[in-house]
Amino acid sequence: MIKETSQFLLSNIDDIKNKTLAVAYSGGIDSQVMLNIAYRLKDELSFNLIIIHVNYNLRGEDSINDELFARDMAKKYNIDIYVKEIPPNSYIGKNIQLEARNDRYAFFEELYNKKIYDYLLMAHNKDDLVETIIYRMIKGAGTDVYKSLREKKGYILRPILNFYRKDIEIYAKVNSLTHREDYSNKKNYYARNKIRNLIIPMLEEINTNAKTNIIRFAKRSYEETSILRKKINKLYKKNISEKNKKIKIKKIKNIKSLFIKKIIIKLLAKNSIEITEKRIIEIINIIKSDKPNIKLRLDNCYIVKEYNIIKIKPIQIKNEEYNYIKIDKDGVYNFIDKKAEVKKILNKDIDYKKGLYIKAKYPITIRTKKDWDFIYAYPNNQKKYLRKIFIDLKIPSYERNTIPVITSEENNNILALYLEPYGLNRISNEVAVSKEDEYILKISFYNDNV
Repeated sequence: MIKETSQFLLSNIDDIKNKTLAVAYSGGIDSQVMLNIAYRLKDELSFNLIIIHVNYNLRGEDSINDELFARDMAKKYNIDIYVKEIPPNSYIGKNIQLEARNDRYAFFEELYNKKIYDYLLMAHNKDDLVETIIYRMIKGAGTDVYKSLREKKGYILRPILNFYRKDIEIYAKVNSLTHREDYSNKKNYYARNKIRNLIIPMLEEINTNAKTNIIRFAKRSYEETSILRKKINKLYKKNISEKNKKIKIKKIKNIKSLFIKKIIIKLLAKNSIEITEKRIIEIINIIKSDKPNIKLRLDNCYIVKEYNIIKIKPIQIKNEEYNYIKIDKDGVYNFIDKKAEVKKILNKDIDYKKGLYIKAKYPITIRTKKDWDFIYAYPNNQKKYLRKIFIDLKIPSYERNTIPVITSEENNNILALYLEPYGLNRISNEVAVSKEDEYILKISFYNDNV
């Protein structure tokens, strides 16, 4: 394993000398072997080595001891360790394995972006690959399942992916390596544990080469569908935007269901959303539905249909503090997911493309809509209900509760609506700016992350 790992690292890392490699370390036998191999190659290949450990606080004292074991290994090898501790009870009522995975990879990415390391070594092996293939197949994944675990994906490397767990166990025994045992792996509560502890042993009773044949079959299926995959990728790239968060469905809703299914699988995979046959069917039904606005909850996000667009939106806990704000002086204020900048300016050379301008005095309020809200809109002083304005502009129902409504503090009359990017902002007739107005209020909104 030493020789193969050395060749793997040299083949997959350009100029490995002085690079920093991090081992994703749990303390289990797989990561223990990975760490030992990396340490033995460290001086030979002239790279730096660190450990990354995540304490999920899921197993009480055992979790604490896992962390202590990891820290002891760092001392033994005289290398740095970076630990992320998840507060106890963080996963109550949630999908534990999914949440733990998200936290784990978020920590990996955080350290990578801080340039703490150059490459991450993960200890996945062939048994992990077999389990993942079976798990995703029974969940309804496509032929891409073979690539569920890759030897190299960006800065993530899996140097021992071509070894079975029995090879790892032999290496650990020969080199007298101790490791931590996660006893929850023996319990058949989680689907993956059932696959590992029950299904695979039963398959091996039928054929001792079952694991090898499962990998071989998945690889062959992946290779044989390469032409289909290229066509799917072309359709996907042509209709996707916003970093895999939004996809246009007008041109794909009437193509073959197989193609739609593959596009959905790719969309979900790109966003680390669990793929199941049920979910795929639900999303296909949403795409083909005549309803303009539909929302489907998936894990920690929503699949939202907005007319001819499908979007993936994270679930955000609304803070009521930011749904209604009173403004009595110039400043920048938080409003839901936006910043609202309000200031008094001279009525001179104003640019209506860069803000919303009204003839009003402090105090004013910015709030979300209420049922039966209406505005007497400039220039015709025509009474218009907000609901009708939103429908006319095809503003998705999901977004309507985030539209800023500017009102007077005195009588709660609606002074203006901020409607970008869906259409022109609406101004109440009573606060429309004229040449005679010396001072006016300028209100600008921009995203909170700008």
